[in-house]
Amino acid sequence: MKYLLWPLSALYWLVTELRNLLYRFNLLNAYESSIYTIGVGNLTVGGAGKTPHVAYLLQQLGEVYQMATLSRGYGRQTHGFVVATPQATARTIGDEPLQLFRRFGAQVPVVVCEKRAKGLQIIERLFPESALVLLDDAFQHRAVQLHTNILLTDFGRLFYEDFLLPTGRLREARTGARRADAIVVSKCVLGLTEAQKNDIRRQIGQYTKPETPIFFSAIQYGTPQPYFTTQPPLNVAAPCVLVSGIAVPVVFEQAAQQYFNVIHQMAFGDHHDFSPKDLHTILQQAKGGAVLTTEKDFVKIKPLLADNQALRCCFYYWPIEVVFLPEKKTNFDEWLANRLIGAKP
Repeated sequence: MKYLLWPLSALYWLVTELRNLLYRFNLLNAYESSIYTIGVGNLTVGGAGKTPHVAYLLQQLGEVYQMATLSRGYGRQTHGFVVATPQATARTIGDEPLQLFRRFGAQVPVVVCEKRAKGLQIIERLFPESALVLLDDAFQHRAVQLHTNILLTDFGRLFYEDFLLPTGRLREARTGARRADAIVVSKCVLGLTEAQKNDIRRQIGQYTKPETPIFFSAIQYGTPQPYFTTQPPLNVAAPCVLVSGIAVPVVFEQAAQQYFNVIHQMAFGDHHDFSPKDLHTILQQAKGGAVLTTEKDFVKIKPLLADNQALRCCFYYWPIEVVFLPEKKTNFDEWLANRLIGAKP
């Protein structure tokens, strides 16, 4: 089938390359905000860990800078510019922005707008005190000229081993990595050796500018949290059903199998909009045991449980955070701090 799809991939390459050329030679205009912008994106379709890395940046930079976040709000049922409020749901702003709002909404405006240039212009008017705007999944959104462009590539699906849609999962050619100011290899194993890092650097370096730094990050799991404060902590020996609606569920599933008594796994599509029927199916599989989900799915499943006290006792979500692997030279935080010299505090 892949051989049959090559002509479609060639056509896709032609269209994306033409679009990039139009921006490269300023035949299409890109908006540069008066507020410093940092984009976190990837070359592949989904699953590189963009939102956890945005959360990392919010955590690291939030004590120094006034910030805002801007994303498309994938999967929402609204349109245009929307600022998250305590009444927001996944259907009004999208699951990943809602996840960020739950953690940072008291300190950071969380905004969605499918036209990021328009969104930035409105943020400049509504939140003029902002020194930084973080854009989630904006690498291919060429209508915005970012001040710093961070490109993620999943350790399990490195972009230089992939192919263009529909043959592979690349949104654009590998050479698009030249626009990145830094590359982060995400979801690495914690024991990654220096030799492995150097091999990956060499392969990535074929597609980037010579000076582009390459960093390595991993996912660190926290303690499972109950959906409701009345629940007891998750008993690791109790039968547990895994539920996920993410792009690459295998990482979540493999990690859970190491720590919990997993009896069944239910993987829905990325950004899945859970329904009462889905909940019924999940409960049938759980059979009174525990249900463990990702935090991204928590924000969509919890509203289904709000009016059903009898179901609350068995649902938990597993929070994650990003950690960067040690570097012999400049680490990611130092590199970013140098990039931000000149951005107003």
